[in-house]
Amino acid sequence: MAAPRAFVLLAVARCSTAKLLGLTLSSDAASFHVTLDGSPWLSGGEVIVDNCSASAKTLLLVGAPNVTSGVDALGEFSETAVSWAKSSAPTVPVMIASYKTYSHDEGVIVFTQRFPIELGVQPSADAALAARTVFPGFDRAASRDLACFAYHGVFPALHDCTLSTYKESFAGGAPLTFYDSRNASLPMAVFSPLSMPLAHHMASSSAFVGAGVKATVKTIPAGWSQSFMLSAGTGIHAGMMMWGDRMLKVSGKPRADMYKDDTHGKIGFWTDNGGYYHYAIGNNKSLGSNYEEVLPKVKAYHDSIGVPFGHWQFDSWFYPKDGGVNPGGGGGAVTNWTADPSIFPHGMAYIQSKLGLPTVMHNRQWSTKSDYIHNLSQFEWYTSKYAVPKDPIAFFDWFFKQQDGWGLSMYEQDWMCTEYEGVSALQENITMGDLWLKGMADGAASSGRTVQYCMPYPNQVLSAVSYAAVTNARATGDYFHAAHQWAIGATSLFYWAIGILPFKDGYYSSTHKQEGGQTVGPELNPDREALMATLSGAMVGPMDGIFLLNKTRVMTSCAADGTVLKPDAPVHTSDWCFVATDDAEESAAPPRSAGGAECYVYRAYSDVSETWGRVQYVYNDAGGAPLTPRMAHLAPSDVGNYAVYNWYTGELMMLAASTPLTGGYEGHNYAVVSPVNGGWIFLGEVDKYVTASSKRFGAVQVSGGTLKVQVRGFAAEQVRVCAAKKSDLQVVCKAVDFAAAGWEDVSFGA
Repeated sequence: MAAPRAFVLLAVARCSTAKLLGLTLSSDAASFHVTLDGSPWLSGGEVIVDNCSASAKTLLLVGAPNVTSGVDALGEFSETAVSWAKSSAPTVPVMIASYKTYSHDEGVIVFTQRFPIELGVQPSADAALAARTVFPGFDRAASRDLACFAYHGVFPALHDCTLSTYKESFAGGAPLTFYDSRNASLPMAVFSPLSMPLAHHMASSSAFVGAGVKATVKTIPAGWSQSFMLSAGTGIHAGMMMWGDRMLKVSGKPRADMYKDDTHGKIGFWTDNGGYYHYAIGNNKSLGSNYEEVLPKVKAYHDSIGVPFGHWQFDSWFYPKDGGVNPGGGGGAVTNWTADPSIFPHGMAYIQSKLGLPTVMHNRQWSTKSDYIHNLSQFEWYTSKYAVPKDPIAFFDWFFKQQDGWGLSMYEQDWMCTEYEGVSALQENITMGDLWLKGMADGAASSGRTVQYCMPYPNQVLSAVSYAAVTNARATGDYFHAAHQWAIGATSLFYWAIGILPFKDGYYSSTHKQEGGQTVGPELNPDREALMATLSGAMVGPMDGIFLLNKTRVMTSCAADGTVLKPDAPVHTSDWCFVATDDAEESAAPPRSAGGAECYVYRAYSDVSETWGRVQYVYNDAGGAPLTPRMAHLAPSDVGNYAVYNWYTGELMMLAASTPLTGGYEGHNYAVVSPVNGGWIFLGEVDKYVTASSKRFGAVQVSGGTLKVQVRGFAAEQVRVCAAKKSDLQVVCKAVDFAAAGWEDVSFGA
């Protein structure tokens, strides 16, 4: 029996209140243990390069570990590196594997793979592994069998797992979050690529879970390196945000501005798959025979009823393609990204002159028959089933200069999964996947546009951590074309952590059948649709046909000028979903297993001035279910210090260990949970979905027994502000009229 390796402690938790990682390495640095606040968490040791492995002894250590120090974007670090060689050439290192720990941030470990020599085509590739290199590899048997979740598929969906059952998918499986579901504080750690996400792939076997360069890559060039981060936190939402903070610190990208421009900040009219005007113009022939004639009349209708849309979206129906489009929106690839003459006979600039609003414009995969391939000699292309420019930086710099007069504000890149799967170079060339998305983002940024990702794989979403132009991504399937297409909470945990907004697709605002549209409907839960769109923090996009819009419901999302009244953070799955419990504290709810995949208890919040505190919004798809403090990310000790307002019924009650709620008419609960200060309960604008938006309210404070509220309004707008006293729970509302945009004060109890 081999002698056990000695382990050396590299990072020690300094503070018992923070979730900090401890890393110990064996004396030869070939294997490791990770603790979280001193508790065993993960262990590893498997290393793989081109089917050679440490466990099979076909991969061998070269020399002793090398310990260095330095500074990078995360701060001062200590790095231990060890070289690995194939047993067939034991003196020639093929990969240098290193561990970094940080003296000022002991909640993060960075693992890096470096390749000192070129590795050509992988010999006798092991089809069972999705990565041709693995480091780190977490040992399933030696690690705790923690609860976990990872993201898979298009519009990446959260899939629950345990360390023993985790399995990657095509281009999916990261970020991977481990957590202790039996600990109410939810200690957790997130594992993900830190650089070049489209060059990486997760990999697993019966023995380990790990990551490395994706197996489809034909050549790993000399000097290539790729890093992976393990980031610790407390609570699922807070821990995901801490992981995102660290990722964004490395990239230097800020989180998206929810109010960057009118496209992001105001309600818009959308024509996406499932909406009325998606490959359809309606049955009313008097309106016109094409989009160029019909759409200006639709806008005139919006104006006439006083719905102030701040942008429009044009979907895939406006440009020429090399084939037909199926009912799900798939089909032909793009031949030229400009107006199809049968759609807009006078071109894009003409229709923009009629609408006069910024536009979001859809694009899809590039056709091998594209005019850009056959008519532009300055650009070369990789072609397979579809095409991608060999120099995306140069192509997109040129491309985004071609839309003068269009009003193009946001470029929507759809069918990202299809482009990735249909161009072999994006999988075989180690740099092309990331370069494709960098060129797109840089070109959009240089022309003053932003980017929306649509139908992305998780690795494509991860790339957005580096690109400020990518402000949002679709978090749901197409409207009316996917189960739970409104349910953005779990995907939002991923998106907002790395700074992009989770866009819920457009929707019908009314319950009317919409005959003549691409989708007839009817929509049976329009409040849920509008509510989720508003709580997303992204765009709010009704898609009703002419004369069918529900103005009241649309305006419940926004102020009189169309500014969406958003929460301060996008709605996300509540931590309550991830705690496996049968304790007395949660006695109102039946015992349940941890997991967020099918849990539709969501939470968002508004931070109402420093003097007041955080107002929570809690959605529960199970209408009539009681609300517990954990659902609102509150503690049992907060009982009696918060009030609960049932948005649908107008009932106000004090927060209890189990607060009863009557479901709304659509069968779900929506509650506002507000702190009690000085005997007062601030409820805000209860006529809106987000009652305490920071766009609407400034300072809120109690002075001398009087509640004083600063209110922002727009010209000719009346704002109804509501509050109550804890002593009697009687809701009192006051109307504030605005002749011009500005701020007014309103007082209660004076």
